[in-house]
Amino acid sequence: MKQKLTPKWFIIKLTGILFAVYSVYNIFIIFKDRSSLPREGIIISAIIAVLFALLAGFALTSEVRDLRFLTIRITVFPVALLAVFLLKLRMVIRNIEFIDFTKPYTVLNGGAYFATLTALTILFIYYAFILRRINIYPKASVILPLTAMLLFVAGFVMEIILFFGFKIGIEANLLRTVVIRPVFYLSFIGLSAYFLFPAQPPKQ
Repeated sequence: MKQKLTPKWFIIKLTGILFAVYSVYNIFIIFKDRSSLPREGIIISAIIAVLFALLAGFALTSEVRDLRFLTIRITVFPVALLAVFLLKLRMVIRNIEFIDFTKPYTVLNGGAYFATLTALTILFIYYAFILRRINIYPKASVILPLTAMLLFVAGFVMEIILFFGFKIGIEANLLRTVVIRPVFYLSFIGLSAYFLFPAQPPKQ
């Protein structure tokens, strides 16, 4: 049966591609910068590569309706999302200490970080506790993904201002910042948008 091309299908497939690109990017970092990266950096890049590969797999298999496969997806996805959140969370003290309200660029950097952290938390809560209980929480099924999407957009905008207004990039160099930061944010914006569409029932 030919797959019907819908906005929902396009968004999730594009999201899957973006997740895959971010995964490959972290593999690239390991090989490109292995001589200068500390062991911890190599391990973290490897973990991120695996996690984003899992997120890509979740997105690219969205049309699969087999109940057994869906059971695997609904187990792996929140674990991967939570792991991404925890990796981000490890930087919380450093980001708090970096904020100096007399220096706008530190506020933008902190704002982007906490917007992303909050959005990841919302997506995890939505998928783990709300998605399969939409009938009980119909408003939350719209408010939570939409809020997450707006927070990712806000984080992206703050990083754009940080880059163009203060000439500060998050990644190691100009090219990586210009290419990879949009990939990171657009992948999660796409995922949030996907969750705004009604879910398809599994095949028994």
